[in-house]
Amino acid sequence: MNRIHAALLVLSACALGVACAPDSNLPPSGNPAGAGAGSAGGSGGAGGMGTGGDIFVGSGGSSSSSGVVDPGCGLLTEQGKSVPLSLYIAFDKSSSMVGTKWNSAEAGLAAFVNDPNSAGTSVALNFFPLPAESTCDQMLYKPPVVPFGELPANAEPIIQAIAAEDPNGFKTPIYPALGGALLACADALQQKPGTGCAVLLVTDGQPAGPAPVCSGVNPEDPQVIANLAATGLSQFKVRTFVIGLPGVTQDTVNLIAASGGTDSAILVGSVNVQVEFQNALAKARGKALPCDYEIPTKVSGGEVDPGFVNVLFTPSSGGEPQTILQDKACTNGLGWYYDNPVVPSKISFCPATCDAVRKDFGAKVQIALGCKTEVAK
Repeated sequence: MNRIHAALLVLSACALGVACAPDSNLPPSGNPAGAGAGSAGGSGGAGGMGTGGDIFVGSGGSSSSSGVVDPGCGLLTEQGKSVPLSLYIAFDKSSSMVGTKWNSAEAGLAAFVNDPNSAGTSVALNFFPLPAESTCDQMLYKPPVVPFGELPANAEPIIQAIAAEDPNGFKTPIYPALGGALLACADALQQKPGTGCAVLLVTDGQPAGPAPVCSGVNPEDPQVIANLAATGLSQFKVRTFVIGLPGVTQDTVNLIAASGGTDSAILVGSVNVQVEFQNALAKARGKALPCDYEIPTKVSGGEVDPGFVNVLFTPSSGGEPQTILQDKACTNGLGWYYDNPVVPSKISFCPATCDAVRKDFGAKVQIALGCKTEVAK
């Protein structure tokens, strides 16, 4: 058994609640080049599909030529309901955040958690560095200051927590902070199967500390941290989003985000930090939403046959709803499928379709009942 495989087995035990020694943390070894394989979004060559076209037709065309469901067959539509999302925010409170940057981020976070569009999202909040700035132990960074809780109910505890903090750390130990956040998300997914969880890393600086060496690697090396994000993605399907505040090294945060399955970091400029930070949080939330939708109760209750379900997509630019075709094979990464074709519990988008839908933040997804399912040929 090689070192990487052995380390991953140790991590699985930690996620299951087995006691772990300080170095039994998420291993830095990973495969950044293949990180997207564990992402529900992926890239899939979906560029430019947010306005329609390829995500509906697929490579083989439709089983009917219209591309739009005929309302004459007793169509009933309801808003698509995504499976629940949990978001673990790892927030940099090092001394470089002091002043306008911290105050603006505090206000932006408060606006985000009170935003009606955030309702239903479960959010946890933690800060780094810890008082023991030199620790490499990811397990110490795992418990959040504010535990997971759905918004808007969890908004006030989050607002109070950041109001009680002050930027006062001399190190920026992204390595153990990210590892702890990934482990917390892994636990959350185990406790609530079928949901989604993502890490949101907020920082303004280059990795610094916590020590010269952690578990045999340099924790200040951006590639080591990127490998950590890649391991969380491949082992637990937990993606890492990064919001880079003014002062951040763009190449570093882009590398971490890409390895964590989220393409690139979301950068905040220095003109209006509060508004830009709030918008960055909203953008990350939208991109973090799972591309899985709950089966309507009329289907799960037996009133509507699963073969009479269609998925409609309306881009934010408007226009008539168009049909995303069902394709069990996900040809070219396009279409949607049931998690269980016999007794389905959710509808899942294929990777390229998922990526295209996520890119159109104002788009609408609807589930249409009563018309024969449009299937890609």
